[in-house]
Amino acid sequence: MDLIKEHKLKKNILHWYPNQKNKKILQIGYVEDEIIEELCNKFNKVVIIVNNEEQKKKVKSELNAENLEIITDFEELNNRKFDYISLIGTMENYEMNPQVKAHKKLQIILDLIENYIEEESKILLVIDNQYGMKFWTTLQAQKNILCNQNFALSKRAIEKILKQKGYENYKYYYVLPDYKAPNVIFTDKYLPNFESIHRDFLYGEEEYVNFNEVDAYIEILKEDPNEFTFFANSYFIEISKRELEKNDIKFVSFTNLRKKQYKIQTIIYNENVEKTNLIEDSKDHIENMKKYIDIMKNQNIKTVDKYENGKIISKFIENGKSYDKFLIELLEKEKNNEFFEHINNFKQDLLTKLEKVEYSTIKENNIFTKNNLEYNYEQQPLTFIKYGLWDLIFQNAFYIDNELYFYDQEWFDENVPIEFIIYRAIAYFPTAHAFIKTEDLYKTLGLEKHLELFQELDIRIQKNIRDEEMWNIHNSTKTGQTLLNLYHNKINELENYKPILQNTEEEVEKLTKEKAELERRISDLLKEREIISNSTSWKITKPMRWINGKLKR
Repeated sequence: MDLIKEHKLKKNILHWYPNQKNKKILQIGYVEDEIIEELCNKFNKVVIIVNNEEQKKKVKSELNAENLEIITDFEELNNRKFDYISLIGTMENYEMNPQVKAHKKLQIILDLIENYIEEESKILLVIDNQYGMKFWTTLQAQKNILCNQNFALSKRAIEKILKQKGYENYKYYYVLPDYKAPNVIFTDKYLPNFESIHRDFLYGEEEYVNFNEVDAYIEILKEDPNEFTFFANSYFIEISKRELEKNDIKFVSFTNLRKKQYKIQTIIYNENVEKTNLIEDSKDHIENMKKYIDIMKNQNIKTVDKYENGKIISKFIENGKSYDKFLIELLEKEKNNEFFEHINNFKQDLLTKLEKVEYSTIKENNIFTKNNLEYNYEQQPLTFIKYGLWDLIFQNAFYIDNELYFYDQEWFDENVPIEFIIYRAIAYFPTAHAFIKTEDLYKTLGLEKHLELFQELDIRIQKNIRDEEMWNIHNSTKTGQTLLNLYHNKINELENYKPILQNTEEEVEKLTKEKAELERRISDLLKEREIISNSTSWKITKPMRWINGKLKR
């Protein structure tokens, strides 16, 4: 089963793009039905030109949109003009002479569409990067890098072709893991750094990696964040001969690992951050987030989030300091006591604001019973709070004027121990573990005796949220190695093969000598045969040899 198709991840490449309800678009080349459906949702008229009648029948059987037209030949367009030309997967899917390389193919396509665009028309080019990290990490990396020359291009090559064709205006979006299963989309105004690159890399089950992409990206980003654009796996490029309309989208992310009822889309604009449901099934999740915002306000917990028109909207605080970074600065300055003082104040502040409940009143209805987990209050007394916003972690808070402002609160359970919230704040704060031993962190905060219980609880609530099939793929792609490990492993492999190679070389040398001897003997026999065939006795006895041959038959 193709899980990428099953979970409709391919439509993510368009889902975030602003609606163009009064515009017409021409898609060149066959694409999956979910992408065509997304085009039909966003544009007034969609025309798709496919390679043959078979593809045409396939699209018709899968979709029945009134604003969709399917053709198999450019002549059917009759010089109609379009506001947009969509080249999503065109380089890979639109059939041309297989000998035509990617750079020539793009030139041909840009020439083809000249008859169907106005001066202000836009082109949406979605293409794999010839030097994308995914082409280095797969086991057949060398083969991939050679093969992808037929459909993938580097950023520099694309820009060179665009300028040759008179397209001076374009905006890049950098797609990971790639355009076929987008999980995050960066822009030049919002590039990843080595702390934020930990995203979900989801490929099909047939993909195998020989080192972890994230590890490789981290090493690149440490050197220079701008180098990321050279290694991004896929590009989504808005192109026009005229100046592009202002589009202040800086970053997009999707929660691909979750069950369908929790899937959301996050877009960061210049001024705001917006969260919306990714599919119809996750509308209730956004509505629940609104309830959690109301709970925070009622409990006097400051938040930068608000609910408006079916969206969760936050002000984008570009220069604001996240609380986790503030705490790390304390550790970097070796102010460990102040670090723990802040965390204790964090705990006390939540205890003061959040309504506490007696365990005796909720022992049959708490986060442990909900997750079928045994808990003994007498052995492990904990402080329960009624409104358990258990994702109040340091990364989800800004530290502004000595006060915390929370955001991104998607999760809630009634009757949750405050100690569990503190545990999660530490557990999901890996950078701190580089400065202080993990066990010391928990011990100083009095959490060490609850670790096993809290770890199991966290596992169970995460299982309730995530899609197990996608999670398994995600884990399989994260078991790879770093570039350095890969290099050393290859060196070790070569060392192990040295004795075998040495024996093989000796065998080859021996066989080469034997071959030379056989060739010499064959040459001598051929010379002897020529001498015999030219002799008088051979010619005289030829009729007799012919008669003997007939008799034997």
